[in-house]
Amino acid sequence: MITSQRALTSATAIAIAAGLSLSLSGCFANPLESFTDNLIEDTVENAIEGATGVDVDVDGDGSGGSLPKSWPAEVPAPDGNILFSLGIDDGYSATIQVDSDAAAEAGYEALVSSGFEMISEFSLGDEGVMYGLESDSWIVQYSWGTNEEDGTLVNMILTGVDE
Repeated sequence: MITSQRALTSATAIAIAAGLSLSLSGCFANPLESFTDNLIEDTVENAIEGATGVDVDVDGDGSGGSLPKSWPAEVPAPDGNILFSLGIDDGYSATIQVDSDAAAEAGYEALVSSGFEMISEFSLGDEGVMYGLESDSWIVQYSWGTNEEDGTLVNMILTGVDE
């Protein structure tokens, strides 16, 4: 059962993650901006990790971040540039830039092949698709969409199943 403190910490981390995912998804050409962006990324990561104990990796320049060290091995993530990730207690989130819709679809298929069952499907029309998947240990929200500026972005949110 989630305690109110844990729920507040989780909600705070997810809200920060959503805001950072949206604000850091652009591409930057100016070297000075790149320097300041890296400084800002490090500052944001340290502030979130210090305040919440959340393992956060922010990558605003598209060079490739990493999944949290504690990311569950039984939950495959698609190959691509990890733009943002976080881990808190038994919850995780990642935004991954992949090569194409086919690569995003392959990530979904990898989850199904790993034993996840699709429990919901939501079409966003031309904007993308969202799936809810479940295993004995994890609930995964897996979604993706493509646009001209960012290419194809996959978003994954993992929540541990209380036993």
